[in-house]
Amino acid sequence: MLISFCRSYCLLGLSAAAWALALVGCASGNGAASVGASRLPAALGERWTPPANATRTLDGEPVAVFAAAARAAESMGFTLDRRDLARGRLSAARRQSTGFDGARQDTLDLVSTTRAQGSVELALVFRVAVESGGMVTSALVRDRAPYDVFFARLAEGLAAAALPVVP
Repeated sequence: MLISFCRSYCLLGLSAAAWALALVGCASGNGAASVGASRLPAALGERWTPPANATRTLDGEPVAVFAAAARAAESMGFTLDRRDLARGRLSAARRQSTGFDGARQDTLDLVSTTRAQGSVELALVFRVAVESGGMVTSALVRDRAPYDVFFARLAEGLAAAALPVVP
């Protein structure tokens, strides 16, 4: 029993020493391990930062722009989860089946900020989550097409709202 107890602590000590050496090697700036470590923050930031085409500034009243954004999301097949005009936040989701054991869910998150009198900045993020075999993966949508479709439908909605009603 004493031998198994000593063996456990020796293995624990060796594994702690190996982790310490690995961390020191990464932080030292020498060797191949530090090359990958220096690129890690940039790679992670790229994965979680929305694309540049996801932000637009529009002319219009905040209430009208927000309502048009909600209609644009619904026209793309999204169901609104959260609609908070006071905070300028809109969240929506749409679920699609991918087969017998999986599913795909697209989400849309919009943040609306009033910049100046009659000017509203919209920051849009599309994400996709795929469930398959009991595992879920999630990623930002970097493809430009859904962002362009959303902003085109938003512009159409704003233009339609500005048209006078003819009796």
